[in-house]
Formats: sequence, C-alpha cells, structure tokens
Amino acid sequence: MIPLIFHPIYSQLNLPDGHRFPIPKYQGLYDRLRLEGVGAAQFVRPKVLAAEQLNGAICPIYMNQFVTGTLETAAMRRIGFPWSQQLVTRTFTAVAGTILAGVLALDKGRAVNLTGGYHHAFYDYGSGFCIVNDLYLCALNMLTKPAVSRVLIFDCDVHQGDGTAKLAQGHDGIFTVSIHGEKNFPFHKQVSDLDLGGVNN
Repeated sequence: MIPLIFHPIYSQLNLPDGHRFPIPKYQGLYDRLRLEGVGAAQFVRPKVLAAEQLNGAICPIYMNQFVTGTLETAAMRRIGFPWSQQLVTRTFTAVAGTILAGVLALDKGRAVNLTGGYHHAFYDYGSGFCIVNDLYLCALNMLTKPAVSRVLIFDCDVHQGDGTAKLAQGHDGIFTVSIHGEKNFPFHKQVSDLDLGGVNN
C-alpha cells in the first residue's frame, strides 16, 4: 500500500477572486481518490514543519521575513500569493509532507505527497507560487539516512526547476534532471545536472 500524504490545509488558502492558482485541486485530488475506493487508512497527515528545522538550508533572514510577514511587496509579488498566516502554515505543512514522503518511501518503497514540487524557490527568495523548496529539503533529509548516498530529483514540469537546480549545484549527493518547455517560465534558466528543454511552450 503506497502511503499518500495529504492535509486539508493544502487547499485552504484564501485567495483574491480571479486568482489564477488552482488551490482547490489538492482537495479535489483527495476527494477523487476516495471516490475511486482508496481507503482513509492509506492517507498520512503531515505535521507542520517549524522554520527552525530548516537548519540554515534556506536563508534564515528570508525565512524570518516570510514567517513574520515583513517581506517586501516586490518579494511577495514575485511569489504570487498575498501574505497571510494561513499561507505560512500551509507552506510549512506542504514542505513537511514532501519530507515525510521521502522518509516513508525509504520504508515502504514508494510514497506520494499530494502537493509539493515547489521548484522555483531559491535559497533566499521565492518565485512562481513557490516559497520553500521542498524537493531540495527532502533530498537533504534523505541523505542523512544510512542507506542513501545519492538522490535523484527528476522534474518533469513544463517549467524548468530553476530553484532546485541552483540550490543543488555543487552538491555531489543530489543529481537534478529537468524536462521542460525551453520557451517558457522561467525565462532565465539555471543549470541542472541534466536539462532537456523541448520546443513547445
């Protein structure tokens, strides 16, 4: 049985009318899985991660400003969400879900977080609806386990995983692959270990 990590807060974010991010999709995915017969026991609920648990892997100044709501307007505009305490809690719960998925995958063989993939988040800023790079943090956590010497992050989103590529550059234990549309956001690409950019937008 594949553990499925989900928390209702994944879709609990009050956004302005007409906002283009489809926040209900995570609850919709959960509801559809339940409708298709996936039992409640297969779902695992993550606990919210404390910013202190990042241990400097993400810029402490950036994290403090995000948590306290003191990021500059331009920085929040780059992220794409309005700041709220709800956003802070949701962010750290979602990141915890991906880290938990990595831990459970080691134990069970496979695991899935029903949100995540925040690959546009960098060390000291967020971008493109991504605030904290859960993929990078999950990889770092897995590398602390005795059975793990190297982690592959295989990103097949239409957008390049630029934040992930930048964070993992020079880290011998993390190999990044991004399959994406070359003529697409982000317009300034980073260098993954392997980039496969298609011609389609």
